[in-house]
Amino acid sequence: MNMFFSGVTYAATIPSASLVGVDILGLTPAWFATIMAAGSILGTFVSLGLGYLSDKLRDRRLLVLITALAGIFAHGLIYLWPTQAGFTIAMAGIMPLAGACYGQCFGYVRVYYLTHQPQRADFMVTALRTVFTLAWIVVPPVAGWLAATFSIFDVFLASSLSYAGIAAIFALLIRDRATAVQMPAPVRAEGASWLSVFALQPGILAGLAGLVVMTGAMRLLTLTIALFIVTDLGGSLTDVGLYAGITAATEAPLMLLLAYLTTRVSKETLLAGAGLVMALFIGLASMLSNVAELFWLLALNGLGTAALMSVNIAYVQDAIKGRVGLSTSLMDVVAIAANLLGAAAFGVLAAGGDYRFALMVAAGISVLGAAIMALGNVSRLGVLKKAAA
Repeated sequence: MNMFFSGVTYAATIPSASLVGVDILGLTPAWFATIMAAGSILGTFVSLGLGYLSDKLRDRRLLVLITALAGIFAHGLIYLWPTQAGFTIAMAGIMPLAGACYGQCFGYVRVYYLTHQPQRADFMVTALRTVFTLAWIVVPPVAGWLAATFSIFDVFLASSLSYAGIAAIFALLIRDRATAVQMPAPVRAEGASWLSVFALQPGILAGLAGLVVMTGAMRLLTLTIALFIVTDLGGSLTDVGLYAGITAATEAPLMLLLAYLTTRVSKETLLAGAGLVMALFIGLASMLSNVAELFWLLALNGLGTAALMSVNIAYVQDAIKGRVGLSTSLMDVVAIAANLLGAAAFGVLAAGGDYRFALMVAAGISVLGAAIMALGNVSRLGVLKKAAA
């Protein structure tokens, strides 16, 4: 239930964020991008701080509760005060804390299963990410209908109520002592510096950089596609919702396929391949003339998105050995840095209203991210894993 509610907070608001900011509230693309970029910069520091803190606290559940409360307030503010000022305060000032809720949930899940059923940890992370994706199947079409029939600001009310659901679930969990878990701190080698326990290998650094660039291309796609559908393809708000819903419907079964493929090839191979698939989809989409043609390509979007949104979790959570919370916070840092990249690119490329060109550039950015991932991890590409005993 928690992961479904978490999915609702994203699925209800992300497809329409640029429409609300630019078309409804009258922000310029550059000012909208500045707001999103400011929130991303602040969110980077918040996520790292919470990630470090989560490995120190006795009770990780408190951080999930705090971030969920921030989400209630942020999206509730946009619903109750639908102005440029309300949108700016919520997105740049409050959502950086609320945005860490997603990563904190997955950090808690991994530590819980590493403590109780370590052999199921990777499977449960993937399975719960699939539940998150189910929200993207159900919610966007409903949110599109809600926005078209009533008010587009109602989607922020739905998100605020979903954050309330997350807060209620963790408030109940806190009452159960059996759900309080924590990992022992990693042992520092004799004579090693304090920073040694936070070290990242060069291949991991390259992989994280590649993830930022590929996910940044996906964020640019997300910010642009709703405006592209409505302006260039002659679609409606309902079509925007259908776009997100159909993509998510293809993601769910593909995530299960990807979970199987991680036992055959390296995560680096799957993630680099995902970047190329996303580039193919975005490039083809930029050449279309109607919404119906776009819908036929959404299986490609689902495959690329499924890999970048599921395989990346296990990849990032293994980045810093023995630091699950801090490693998981890197997932937020990757997402936030990608949001910054995507928002900055959107502000520059969409300033003149040429959304088709913005998509072409996004395709090139995705190829660049795949190249960074591959070139930084050449020895890991295509490596078959040994079967478990």
